[in-house]
Amino acid sequence: MSAHPAPNAGRTLFTKPVAYLAGIALTALVASPIRHNHRPPADRVDGFPLSYYPMFSARRTRNGTVHHLLGFDADGGEHIVHHRHAGTGGLNQVRRQINRRVREGRAEELAWSVAASVAARPASVADGGSRPAHRLVRVQVVTSVHRFDDFFSGDRTPRRRTFTGPTGRNSDGSVR
Repeated sequence: MSAHPAPNAGRTLFTKPVAYLAGIALTALVASPIRHNHRPPADRVDGFPLSYYPMFSARRTRNGTVHHLLGFDADGGEHIVHHRHAGTGGLNQVRRQINRRVREGRAEELAWSVAASVAARPASVADGGSRPAHRLVRVQVVTSVHRFDDFFSGDRTPRRRTFTGPTGRNSDGSVR
């Protein structure tokens, strides 16, 4: 008997052909989601980790439209009104409520209800109550169009703004 083991001892199952087949199978498995790209959009199936969810896959325009609430003080200063005055729920839920009301032509009704909320709780105008309130004399629903690149680079100036009819409060704080 020889004191040296045979060169292939202990490697009976894992041979070069098996290693090649395993590599080919792994490559095919990783590349298989590519076949979804050649299906019609209606037949595409969304799944993790490759997603066709519009947030990740939709082409974006250069501009975005946002409906929001602005309050104006006696000096004409503009103040963003906190979303809690417009509805219940989180920011995205209230944003959808605002969008729906604007789409249904009820923006002025929304401005009136927000003005009533601001009149009842003026300390929460800016951010839910942690900063001093501004005495707002008018609340309006504003539709602003922003250029995404500029907005996310720090330039918050809208390219275009459209205001609904004025809504405000009397000097004694009552809603008019």
